[in-house]
Amino acid sequence: MLWILRNGALASAVAIAVLASSGGAAYSAGPGPVAGGPAGVGACKTQASVVRSGATVADLQTFGDCEIARRLTTLDQLSAAVRASNGLTSSHAASLTGDIAAARSGLNGLSATLDSLTRLAPARAAILQIVNGYRVYLLLGPQVRLTIAADSELALKPHFDQLASTLADRISAAQAQGKDVRAAQTALAAMKSAVAAAAVVATAVPAKLLGLRAASYNLSSAALVKAARAAVIEARNDLKNAAQDGRGVLAALK
Repeated sequence: MLWILRNGALASAVAIAVLASSGGAAYSAGPGPVAGGPAGVGACKTQASVVRSGATVADLQTFGDCEIARRLTTLDQLSAAVRASNGLTSSHAASLTGDIAAARSGLNGLSATLDSLTRLAPARAAILQIVNGYRVYLLLGPQVRLTIAADSELALKPHFDQLASTLADRISAAQAQGKDVRAAQTALAAMKSAVAAAAVVATAVPAKLLGLRAASYNLSSAALVKAARAAVIEARNDLKNAAQDGRGVLAALK
């Protein structure tokens, strides 16, 4: 969504793009997981029901191959989201691309291993590894989407800084003409504060997320992902408030 600040001569001078989606969708960059989601319903529902009713090795292989294929499709979607992101930094893009590639390679290898098994116990262990070894939905997906969202929020800061400079010049010009600019100055200060707050919050997100690994995923990891999601939404709201404050500057200068 575009938040556009306009006022007479400023009509062509200021237009700030703000990440403005609602609720939990705030961090959803790119397409979501394929049908079925992390719970295993939908895409592999039929195969899962067979396994629950008493599985043979072949049944486990069919189910596992379905779950692996579902995750490989999701990895393709995550790769596309990384490539399509304009805000993602090059270092973060490289890190995420490497993680996605490693997960894809590992899952392909696991599929080959699973299909070669002939006993139930090893097949069941391989099925568990699909989730525990890669955490595509609980960890890697959020890492990609939240990092993209945070970097995209940070990429807006230079635009807001430029806007703040333009507005400061307008305030100075109005003040020189004898206009009461106290309300405009207050709104500008609020805008700068909101942008600074957004930058602090968004900067911390990739640093916390990108170090997490599927092999050591635990309750603390889940808490970090949850906190990162909240931080992305907080930064988004700060930027929305900054845009509103910018409009407040223009309104006060009328």
